[in-house]
Amino acid sequence: MNTGHYDTTIITTVTQKFRDGESILAIFEGYQIVGNRHQNRLLVIVSSNYTSALFTFSIARYPPESISDLTIVSVHPIDEAFWVNPESAAVSSISSHQFTIFSHNEPTVYYYQASPDTIASRDNFIAKLKQLIAGYKSASSQAAAASGSLDFKWLEYYKRADMLAIDRNIADGSQAPKTRDSKFKEELERRRHEYVVYEPYKIYTATWNVNGQTAEDIELPEWLSTTEDPPDIYAVAFQEIEWTPEKIIMNETKIDRTWVNKVMSGLHSGAVYEELASVRLVGMMLTVAVKKSLRDQISDCLTAAVGTGTLKWGNKGGVGVSFQLNESLLCFVNAHLAAHTQEVDRRNEDHDEIIRRMSFEKTFRGRSIDEHHHIFWIGDLNYRLNGEISQEFVNEKDRDYNQLYPYDQLYLEKLRKRIFREYKEGKILFGPTYKYNPGTDDWDSSEKNRCPAWCDRILWKGPRIDLLKYDSVMQLRKSDHKPVFAVFNVNIETKDEEKFKKVHEEVLKTVDKYENDNQPQITVEQTDLDFGLIRFNEKYSRELLVANNCHLPVRFKFAAKDERHSNVCEEFIQISHKSGELITGNSLSIRIDIFVDAKAASCMLKKLKDAKAGVKIPLDILVLHVENGRDIFITIFGEYKSSCFGVSLETLMKLNKPIYEYEINELIALEKEEKLLDLTDDEELKIPREIWRLVDYLYNNGMESSQLFTLNRTHSKHENILEIRDWLDSWSSEAFPGVPKTAAEALLLLLESLPEPVVTISVHDCYVYADNYEKCRELIRTKLKPVHRLVFLYICMFLIELRRRNPSIRLEQLAAVFGKALIRPTQPPVARTPAGNEVYAYTDGERDQRRKFMMTFLMSKVQEFAKAEMNASGK
Repeated sequence: MNTGHYDTTIITTVTQKFRDGESILAIFEGYQIVGNRHQNRLLVIVSSNYTSALFTFSIARYPPESISDLTIVSVHPIDEAFWVNPESAAVSSISSHQFTIFSHNEPTVYYYQASPDTIASRDNFIAKLKQLIAGYKSASSQAAAASGSLDFKWLEYYKRADMLAIDRNIADGSQAPKTRDSKFKEELERRRHEYVVYEPYKIYTATWNVNGQTAEDIELPEWLSTTEDPPDIYAVAFQEIEWTPEKIIMNETKIDRTWVNKVMSGLHSGAVYEELASVRLVGMMLTVAVKKSLRDQISDCLTAAVGTGTLKWGNKGGVGVSFQLNESLLCFVNAHLAAHTQEVDRRNEDHDEIIRRMSFEKTFRGRSIDEHHHIFWIGDLNYRLNGEISQEFVNEKDRDYNQLYPYDQLYLEKLRKRIFREYKEGKILFGPTYKYNPGTDDWDSSEKNRCPAWCDRILWKGPRIDLLKYDSVMQLRKSDHKPVFAVFNVNIETKDEEKFKKVHEEVLKTVDKYENDNQPQITVEQTDLDFGLIRFNEKYSRELLVANNCHLPVRFKFAAKDERHSNVCEEFIQISHKSGELITGNSLSIRIDIFVDAKAASCMLKKLKDAKAGVKIPLDILVLHVENGRDIFITIFGEYKSSCFGVSLETLMKLNKPIYEYEINELIALEKEEKLLDLTDDEELKIPREIWRLVDYLYNNGMESSQLFTLNRTHSKHENILEIRDWLDSWSSEAFPGVPKTAAEALLLLLESLPEPVVTISVHDCYVYADNYEKCRELIRTKLKPVHRLVFLYICMFLIELRRRNPSIRLEQLAAVFGKALIRPTQPPVARTPAGNEVYAYTDGERDQRRKFMMTFLMSKVQEFAKAEMNASGK
């Protein structure tokens, strides 16, 4: 194998991507230019069963350490359609170091660095490709002579594993990924033929212009019950029912129940029917009835009406009924078009207007007539016969009426594709249905002597519709029109539930894979970050490697866990890159830091309230949000070592051994004890030992130090602080490990880390009483818990003595520093950091009030008050 200068790690990792029997012949590292970015590529030549192929991988990190760092970008079989052009016609500094691979006439350009080692490796790589191309041609000729062929089926495994579901339009950015819903519908529609079967339904359509006659003394079975077997669906149309000027002006839409009842009683007696829908516009009415047994298969039934007559009043136009039967949409239109022989163009216009305006509206966008699978137009379309046709010709016995068809206006207009394009009509074997002398079967004998015509017609459009019968009924004589009917067999698309269930499950899997392969994804090296033992005021870091191994660019950010909390992470956690973008093959190392400072110490104890000794628990869960992809959840684990920093004053007073010797769960249990016990050996010690030891050290060693307490906290992260922490936590008998300035900083950190401040008063009280010593003393005496009161007075007495012995220390500065450390008004305002975390946001006015509150005590005779409280606590 020609591996050039590649180390064993790369070779081992690449080898793991392939199966037994597949050999790596050569590896070459290059890059491609996608847009304005360089993307690293690893080109690998692999052979199997006398054939070979060129694989291109994207590299998430270099060198690749696991197979997840390599993603297949392309696979090219080295066959008769494969060749390589090692030369470049260009002379620019970039393009002169490139070569082109052609596979099935598709070029792919690769670039390489212009170093001697790389150029030599490239020459060896291309020489190997040329050798394999020549070898394939020779082997192919031999295989052809032996009536065989070289087999590249082994490559199908890699197409299935890495590339089959990838939409290349999405990969190159020319198309956005489809939504899950749209992709599901698309796939289900594509496989529709697998679960749809066609069930036959008999549909009976009928039309009659009743010429304003009433339904009295009319029975309709002779018109509607002409088939041997009962139809499944009826669509019965009337024109000119109660066709009066008043009805036209009022645009009458009220259903005439007498005619509907006549229809329902005239249907085939071999089945039970129910009215599905009726719709009326002036003289036009359409009733659709179905077998009761079919009603559950019908849905989405809608009606519509369009007036086209004079002033669009509805003396002409159409009404329609639309519904879904199983998987098909059916539409029935009852039309009454313009009258009179010479009005062909008006009839055509009426036809076009009905198609344009009729909309079956359930939502904002209605369903048009043409948006149905099966459409039936029935009604008095009023098309007449052209030319001079003698009554004798029409009345001749045994006349083949189809001979008149070439004179029919509807036939001629359809032939010219002016109307009813793509519609069909059955062969007319019955006589013209208009115009008769009412009550007879005789043609019009009035003064007008109108020429007979097939005004009443039935047409249809749609697949799988077979006409069974098309005829008129001479027996019904009340009108000047004869009723017409047509019976159809329609094969309706019907869902085979068993097949549909199988396809549905498979489509869901297909959509899942589509989503997985065509949405941005990030590979995270590990989703559990263990920080081990964590201690107060020490910084801990872990690296989180994220990589883009998918074919899409990825944008990511660390997001809040829910809408109620905007914090991305706990305050003691810092993330080096809270957002970013990775192109295919790129990776990024994100540093996660933990630093438990004074503010976070008490929060850490609350988080660990259910912790068991020696057990690491989740400290936080980070949400790595991938834009248009799936979120990744990263759990931060750690074990916190107990310290006096972050523990309440009451708990510190309960300690009977160094806090270092307590497990977290023991400390939490001790904190919950209601009775406050002073378990210290020194009966005179009324405040926590840790505070006393720091103050005592300062009293004996730091009273002469200049700038002992300043607002500029330069020593907060001094390494000496950690030694002081351990000295306090262990109750060490060794000499104090620090210096006065670090001891002063440790005292402030200890006071600031308390879960409940030494002094908690309302913002109102702080404002109102800050300058009044008597009121302030009363607040301290009545509002504070005993330990808090004693600690506050103890600190005040220390500061007064410090000021007495070191006059260079400004009293205002001491008040400002300790006002901030000791006093926290209740319900402080909240602000947010750039990281999205909530923090206390005291205003300058509030800080000034706390300083004044401290000044009031430091400038008064607080010693007498303090001694009285000390003595009282000892009783």
